[in-house]
Parts: sequence; structure tokens; C-alpha cells
Amino acid sequence: MRVIIFNDKQNFDGSLNLLNKRFEKKQKRFWNYEKYIPFLIDKIKSFDRFKKSELQLTKTFFYSGRYNSNLISKVKWNCHQQIAELNSLIKKEQDLLNYISQQKISHEVRKRTNKHVENIKNIFEKRKEFYLSNIEKQKRNFEGQKELFEKIKGNPFIEIKTTPLKQRNGDVYQKGVDVMIATDLVNLAHTDTYDIALILGGDTDLIECIKLIKSLGKIAIMAAFYTPGEPLLSTISDLVPIADHFINLNELSNKEILAISDILIKDK
Repeated sequence: MRVIIFNDKQNFDGSLNLLNKRFEKKQKRFWNYEKYIPFLIDKIKSFDRFKKSELQLTKTFFYSGRYNSNLISKVKWNCHQQIAELNSLIKKEQDLLNYISQQKISHEVRKRTNKHVENIKNIFEKRKEFYLSNIEKQKRNFEGQKELFEKIKGNPFIEIKTTPLKQRNGDVYQKGVDVMIATDLVNLAHTDTYDIALILGGDTDLIECIKLIKSLGKIAIMAAFYTPGEPLLSTISDLVPIADHFINLNELSNKEILAISDILIKDK
């Protein structure tokens, strides 16, 4: 049986972010595709349905938003704009404190006012730290993506499909990846290019698409992080009952996680 992997990289990485909560900071992991791809194929082989079948991985698609230098420049500019606005707000709060200190008010009112203003200033300072760290985070992500794409480029069994990443007020997000995945799932099902679609991650928008490929006789297997009844601790929910089989990454043992990932160098 022919298997094609459809890897929604951002969603699949989100699963590892949740798995990383099990580990101390210096032990946090990142996925190693050379390890987790054969691991997941072996998982499928362990299902009763496929124990007597010969599985052949024919292709792996990586879907991702793509970084570029212009995006990083926009992120830096927007983050610094946000920091400038926060500095202005912090100054206003400090001016208020200075004004209050010169007024004849009760000790209790002064105490409560000072505490309130200091709390507000702390919130603004933490937000500044977020924007500063976000600049460095996105620069690291850019470099990491370039390194990964360069490594994958020489592998004839892996194809990278990207859309340009977007940013708003320093926040980076991807758009259009789910459309690419849905298009490939359906087109390749119609051309009978695969028997099993192994979807890593996956957006709720894929529900109708998965129903369609199943109607064409294809088998849909999902791999994602799922916590029943807790959507904030899941990267998938509505797709679980739709898939023919579901590999819940939340059920992986720590030993299995260590076997299919590497330690983050920057956290050593």
C-alpha cells in the first residue's frame, strides 16, 4: 500500500510544543524528520488492519509558511513601534505617580494608587520584553527554517510547499497552508497516487476534504496531539472521529519522544 505523508509543519510543531511541557528547559526537543517519519510508518504497521500489508512510503510533503528577509525587517520595525508606544504609556504612568506624590491625599489612597500604577507599568514592561524576545525568536526561526529547507532539498522523497508568512503588529502567522494540503489530498486521490494519507497535524477546514478522499477509497490517518475535552491542550479535535485511524502524540512515552526528536541546541 502506497503512503504519502502530508505534514502541516506548524501544526505538527505545535504538538511538540505541548509535548515539551514534560521536559525541563534544557531538555526541550525539536522534531527530527529522519527519525519520526520511519517511527510513524512503523506505528501504522502495528495496526491490525495493516499487519499483513506491505507499506511503501512514496512521498512526504512539508507544508509551511516561508520566512524571508523582508518579513524579518517588518517584524523588527513593528515590534520597535510597539515598544515605543509602551515606553510612552510607561512614562505617562510615571508622570501620574509623580503628580500623586505632590498631592495632599490620604496615605491609604496614595498607597493604593501607587500599587495600581506600578502594576500597570509592570504589565507594560513585560509586554516590551515579549516584543524584544519576539524579534530574536523570529530571527532564530528564519535561520532554522533555512537550515532545514537546505537539508531537505537534496532528498528526492521530500517536497517542500510554502506560502509567504504574514505578520501583524510583530505577530507572525501563516495563511493558505490548509488550502494547499486539501488540494493535494484531493488531486492525488483522484489520480490514485496513494492508498494511505498520513496527515501530520491538520486544520478543521480539512474535514470535508478527508470525507471526500475516504469516499474515493483512500485511508486517512491523522497524527496530532489531542487531550479530550481540552481544546487548548490539543492541536486537533474535530478531525479525530473523521479519520480512519488516529495516532495521538499525547500518548507517546518520553522514551519515544526522545527517540524521534533532538535536543534544542540553544537551550543547552
